[in-house]
Amino acid sequence: MSEQKRQSLNRLLSEFPPGSILPTRWLTGHGYADNLLPKYAAGGWLASVGRGAYRRPGVEPSWAEVVHALQHLLQLPLHVGGLSALDRTGHAHYLRFGGHPVFLYGACPLPKWAAKMQLADPVEWRSDRLFDFPTQSTQSERGLRRLRPEGERHELLFAGEERAFLEFIDEMPKRASVQEGDLVMQGLTSLRPALVSALLGACTSFKVKRLFLALANRHHHVWLKHLDLTKVDLGKGKRALTPGGKYDSRFLITLPADLDDLG
Repeated sequence: MSEQKRQSLNRLLSEFPPGSILPTRWLTGHGYADNLLPKYAAGGWLASVGRGAYRRPGVEPSWAEVVHALQHLLQLPLHVGGLSALDRTGHAHYLRFGGHPVFLYGACPLPKWAAKMQLADPVEWRSDRLFDFPTQSTQSERGLRRLRPEGERHELLFAGEERAFLEFIDEMPKRASVQEGDLVMQGLTSLRPALVSALLGACTSFKVKRLFLALANRHHHVWLKHLDLTKVDLGKGKRALTPGGKYDSRFLITLPADLDDLG
């Protein structure tokens, strides 16, 4: 092995510990020759995770390593959102158990290698069509924040509680139940009214906006009375999430009749 190739390999091994995910496009764009990558794999320094990416062997990669590769190495506009963001910030951990997907929201689907990776918590794409923000909006104005999940090496982009809950209830009633949403809303006692107002204003779904407000009203959260709804379009006509439910005349939506029976 030439000195140049040896230096390249040493740099790879020193910068990326076992378990790291390395997209091929990033590797070739940062000085790692395309023809050398199969040789690194043959030597046991890399292992393929499908066409388009490698991993450093020795430790099974986590969902967070995949998300880091997508967000930081490939610079894809994706964030951990919905139920996954609520779960990993302590707001919904009692609803689901391990082994469920980590939902990544963005405009474009995941690369095939990421979508097909066999992980304890596989990553799964969701469209971010729920919001229409002004072009120059900052991440914080879009309800996003950076945090490092417990036990992980990297800081990742997450939806904050306000946005994550709106993304979560967009799944209702097909992929999640209103009862689950009501349980989560019960614990959301400290949402930021200005951000909630802005997110509701940018939200494109009448159902989501009405359901959010109806659930918040059920729990009499203090922040609810500080919302500015003057720029929030709730649409016209009634919406029913369940047949034979309870009609909320203020927010024009029918909720499940058994919500009050939850303990």
